[in-house]
Amino acid sequence: MPRYFIIFIVIGVVLIFSIVRIALRSSSHHFECPSCGKSFQVSFFKYFFTAHGLDGKCNMTCPSCGKTNFMTPLSGKK
Repeated sequence: MPRYFIIFIVIGVVLIFSIVRIALRSSSHHFECPSCGKSFQVSFFKYFFTAHGLDGKCNMTCPSCGKTNFMTPLSGKK
């Protein structure tokens, strides 16, 4: 089996694992705005395409006050 085929399989498995992990996390976590204190939940696509820090925080914009901050995902739905 060629080496590039194994590399494609490994990359595919990692991508599928990442997409499933983000889908589960976006449906079971919410954010709380540090500026106004409102809790909100985001869609899978917004969660997937936002900037993520190495410490687990995400760069989210609050739908209530409109401020953008790095926020920690909190477990549970809002």
